[in-house]
This record gives sequence, C-alpha cells and structure tokens, in this order.
Amino acid sequence: MKSILFPTDFTELSLNAFTYAMEYAQKSNSKLIVYHTYSEKNTISEEAQKVYNKLDIENFRSKKDKFPLFEKLIKNSKAGNLKVKYVVKEGDFVTSLKNYVKKKEDKIDLIIMGTQNKQNSLFDIFMETNTIKILQEINKPVIAIPENATFDGSLNNMAFLVDYREDEKEPLEQVILQTQEFNSDLHVIHFDLAHGESISPLMDSFKDSLELENLNNVTFITIDTINLKESLSQYCVTNNIDMICIINHKRNFYQRLFSYSLAEDILNHLDIPVMAIYSE
Repeated sequence: MKSILFPTDFTELSLNAFTYAMEYAQKSNSKLIVYHTYSEKNTISEEAQKVYNKLDIENFRSKKDKFPLFEKLIKNSKAGNLKVKYVVKEGDFVTSLKNYVKKKEDKIDLIIMGTQNKQNSLFDIFMETNTIKILQEINKPVIAIPENATFDGSLNNMAFLVDYREDEKEPLEQVILQTQEFNSDLHVIHFDLAHGESISPLMDSFKDSLELENLNNVTFITIDTINLKESLSQYCVTNNIDMICIINHKRNFYQRLFSYSLAEDILNHLDIPVMAIYSE
C-alpha cells in the first residue's frame, strides 16, 4: 500500500489541507500518516497547545494515540474507511521529516501539506532553503495546499506544465496513471514564449514517445503567450483546474528559481494546490 505523509501543526491552515489529503488517500488507496513535530525551543500555536493539553505529547505512542481533530474530520467526511497512522517526533521540522522518510519505517510516496504566504511559516515550503531540503534530499513529490484553497470534494481537472523535455516523461506518465485512478482529466500544457516555428512537431514527437497506450483522459495544449502567469491563471479559471503539477529541475539555479517563483505565484494568487515533482 502507498503511504502519504501529512505534516500538521494543528492550525486551521493544516485542517483545510487535510480535506485534500483525505481525498487523495482514498482515491489512491493509500495509508495516510498524520505527522507532527514538536520542540521545546519553539513557540507553539494556540491550536497546538490545546491538543497538547489533551494528549501527553512527549509520551505519544503512534500505535495507541490519535488526534481527535483529525478523527472528527474523517468521521464527518465521505472519505470512507481510511487507514490512518499518527506519528509524533521531537526536533526541527525539516530535519525530523527528512529522517523519518529516510528511515523507511513507512515507505513514503507523497507529501501533502498546507502552505501560506507568511514568511517563516512552518509550512512555507516553497522558500528556497526548505524546498531544497525537502525536494532534493527527500526526493518525493510534494503537494502544497494554499491557505485559501476551497475543496469541493473532487479532483476532476489537473494540469501538468511541460517544456517537452526528456526528464518530464516519467513524472508525466506517473501523473497520467494517477489521474486515471481518480477518473480525472489531465491537461498537459506547454506555454510557447519563443513564438518561433510551430511547436506541433515537438508536441507530437513527445506524445508519441510516451510509453502509455491509454491517453484517453489526456489533452495536450499549446498556449502562445508573452505572459505565462496571466495565461495560466486564465486557463485554470476557464477549465476549473483543481491542481497544477510542475517539475522542480535540479539542473541549474535558474531552473530551480523559476520553479519556486511560479509555484509561489500559483499558491498565493490562484489558490490552487501545486504538486512539485523533483527531477534530476
């Protein structure tokens, strides 16, 4: 069974993101691991303190204790009989998260977490330092849920941004399979900023090189534009996009910086969840 890691600090932001995590876990038949890190050195939120007052957080036993907040959300949802595990670790958030994934106590396939545009937030994962640690050192896909995202209970339309590069094929194939599990439509979008020769031959060659036979739920789109972010915003609104997938390239600083900048703009202005997929 696949495992989804869901870090939480018990804030409203985290509870909102959990609605996505439940749906994703149900549709992918995954175990959901609700993960909390605490440290005596750090100031904790009022929400976390309320949880601490009900639980002996320092002696928390993952196989015995549960977080009532999340149990209530699960009970009131349509997520069905989710397999959930609750884990508490002491230490720095990123270091603790990284160590947990590397220990392989649970084989983590995906991380889902809330994010907000407040500097130094625990969940501001698209700040460069944390992104490098999470996406490069842990090397797992991360879905970031913006604080103002509203979830209608479905993931009907997902978008995948491509530049028709070789290293995009494998992640794209994985996302295609996932959307077919979800019965979702996938919009594979290329933004033509160069306005040169027709992009159609490159798109056809890229599409034909994919190893999947069934692409019935996939639409390939090329958008000619001088403003990528504005065009992306318009497309997402018009087509009711529920999630955007981007590749986080390791190759050079410019590519990483562009990925971070685009992801931050999507999260802060479109309020649409972003899946960032690490690529060598």
